[in-house]
Amino acid sequence: MNKRGQLVQFAHQQFSEILSEQQGMTFKFELNQGRFIHTFCAGQLLYKIGLSPEMIIGKELKDFLPSDIAEYKETFYNEAWQGTEGISYEGEKAGIFYLASLRPIRQSGTVIEVIASCVDITERKKAEEELRATKELMESLFGNSVDGIFIADMEGKVIRANHSFEKIFGWREDELIGEEVFSFPIVMKSEFIEFRKRLQKGMEVISFETATSRKDGEMVNIHLTLSPLKDAQGNVIALNGITKDISERKRSEDFLRKADKLNVVGQLAAGFAHEVRNPLTTLRGFLQLMQLRKKWDSDYGEIMVAEIDRINSIISEFLTLAKPNSMSFKKYDVGIILQNVITLLEAQATLNNIQFHMQVESCLPLVKCSEIEIKQVFINIIKNAIESMPRGGIITISSFVQANNIYIRFTDQGVGIPETLIHRLGEPFFTTKEKGTGLGLMMCYKIIDDHMGKLAVKSMVGEGTTFEIKIPFIS
Repeated sequence: MNKRGQLVQFAHQQFSEILSEQQGMTFKFELNQGRFIHTFCAGQLLYKIGLSPEMIIGKELKDFLPSDIAEYKETFYNEAWQGTEGISYEGEKAGIFYLASLRPIRQSGTVIEVIASCVDITERKKAEEELRATKELMESLFGNSVDGIFIADMEGKVIRANHSFEKIFGWREDELIGEEVFSFPIVMKSEFIEFRKRLQKGMEVISFETATSRKDGEMVNIHLTLSPLKDAQGNVIALNGITKDISERKRSEDFLRKADKLNVVGQLAAGFAHEVRNPLTTLRGFLQLMQLRKKWDSDYGEIMVAEIDRINSIISEFLTLAKPNSMSFKKYDVGIILQNVITLLEAQATLNNIQFHMQVESCLPLVKCSEIEIKQVFINIIKNAIESMPRGGIITISSFVQANNIYIRFTDQGVGIPETLIHRLGEPFFTTKEKGTGLGLMMCYKIIDDHMGKLAVKSMVGEGTTFEIKIPFIS
């Protein structure tokens, strides 16, 4: 063999070894007497699917594959033999998925053989299956969720809305798609733009309660949660909104709030009567003295006017507490609200041999709140403190400002609450009092939460309890 022949043989041997060591698989076939016969096959993928070159070379498909699969693959073989470019198909054997690409080889314009290259796509198939299963799960959750879900693009236009969303608001999905979320109206346009900016800056979730109108004009209370939808690079590409109809919960809360208020008013009645009776007794005494003397006394008159003013103040506070709750949020000085509550409860405290020590700063920053609701919280906490001290004592009320919050602390010298029970405070019908219901404190937690604040409790058995209210003030 000459040198040229040796080089060709060496190159052929090297090429064969390369093909044998490849991770994929390469094979060739020819049409021989109406049958597609394989003339070459090599590659590691061949062994992964449980075959070998000896099982393939010189054989047709039906010799090593089930007849139905062989018949199916022959359709691709036939297309490639007809000269069609770009023919490919997927196959599976022994749990291994592969993609075969067929290329016809021509000589003088006639196809003389077809060469195929195969790659292992098992991992891709697993990923596709996981993606399909995840998509089905997400579609199931989206479609069957009892909460209303919508997806909006970054301009606020609705892309998807589920059936529960339709039920809550009355609009069909085809009426919503392409419309802006602030046009029907869940959030105002200015609010949506602000929420979008905050989510784009990294905030994961925005959650709030609001009241809006349905398609038929009926008002509905909802809890809305907005979260970002991101692409593979972490860019926010859409917003996901979950709406929960809380109208029934709101009605229950209003009922409990009113019931608790009536309970508070009833319990204050005894102290109210005592507080009003004292100045009335004074008035009656001075009037009797002046009647006996048949002469007007200006000094007595000043005292009588002061007593009448005190009666008027107490009655005003009592009526404020008892009147219907409008939940109107306005700017108030909570220090003044607190002082009015102390005026209302002084009689009850005196009857129980209890004194108030006030350490409240003057001119506290204004808080946007419902005056009636905050009064109800103060009354409940102070009333609980009074009831915790059957032998009397001191209730210390203090305030301070920190960061953007006002803190108000109520510390009693009562019996205290075991540490194991503190986490249960605020549960409906859980109480440490013999005749309590637990609804009063539950409403305190709810009211403070509605004001974007927090209510914390610290207590030690035998020493007393401290309730601390934190409420954000207006910057």
